[in-house]
Amino acid sequence: MSAVCLLITAVPLELWPTPRPGDSYVFNPPAFSAIWVQRTLRPGLIISANALLLVGLSTVLRRDSASMSRLQRAFAFGALFGTGGCVLGTLLFTTAGTNDIGREITAFLIWALAIPFVILGLVGWGIGYLRADSTRLGAALTVPPVLAVAYIGLSMAGVDFSPVGRLLLIIPTSGMALVVGYDLWTDNTVSEER
Repeated sequence: MSAVCLLITAVPLELWPTPRPGDSYVFNPPAFSAIWVQRTLRPGLIISANALLLVGLSTVLRRDSASMSRLQRAFAFGALFGTGGCVLGTLLFTTAGTNDIGREITAFLIWALAIPFVILGLVGWGIGYLRADSTRLGAALTVPPVLAVAYIGLSMAGVDFSPVGRLLLIIPTSGMALVVGYDLWTDNTVSEER
């Protein structure tokens, strides 16, 4: 579900019906119009996607915690802490009013603190799985943050990704969510414990 939510947010606003963002005269946009998608649907889907990813990663940690090294477990907790921070930051940002600068700044500060935890945590957690010959899950946890760092670095260096920029971040993250979900679906260890 997290991957589906993320992929829906990647649909360009130009593909949704009018009115479009920038049409300042629209105060109550019709459902499924581009403005409604931008103001209502995308924020809700992003929060849902992050929360569902947090649940999936928590379940993977719960399932595999006994077989992890302390360092890999520390990276996993860092990734979960960062993901929780991203959920909180997104929630604060999307519920901020038009003149609520304090809430928006707080959201940006939370993101600034959470994103390094997510990136370093997922890479460390994924490398632990790669070393334990769990290649699919290890690659799924490692590749998206590495691509995100490469994307941000190249963007800061002046490379323009404007037509497909968001897709370079959303598709690998959606793939990670799918692999985590598939891994949990196919492994019955958690359900057997209950």
